[in-house]
Amino acid sequence: MPSRSHGLPRFGLVFVACPVQLTEEQKVGLVMQAARAWFEKIDSLDFDTHGCRGTLRPSSDPLTLGTFSGQRFTAEVHTIDQNGTVDFLVAEKDLRLAWTGEVAEA
Repeated sequence: MPSRSHGLPRFGLVFVACPVQLTEEQKVGLVMQAARAWFEKIDSLDFDTHGCRGTLRPSSDPLTLGTFSGQRFTAEVHTIDQNGTVDFLVAEKDLRLAWTGEVAEA
């Protein structure tokens, strides 16, 4: 999910650990919420989308997954059929370090 900071585009990767059985639409909605929480520096984000509701919060500790590191988020998820916890890793700084030039926009 791209965002802008000081006129430059920002990009990141979001990894998901989802033991809750969700539709692809619900998973994508949750990933977008996690990216939004990261880019907008939101401490607690309530969501209610695609039949999936709950609260997304950052954890206090950064998380490393292989060579990617970033902010860990946890969402308490409630659907009609089940409840559970979904974890996210939002990694942006790795892409910032790799950027070596200007970005052309159409």
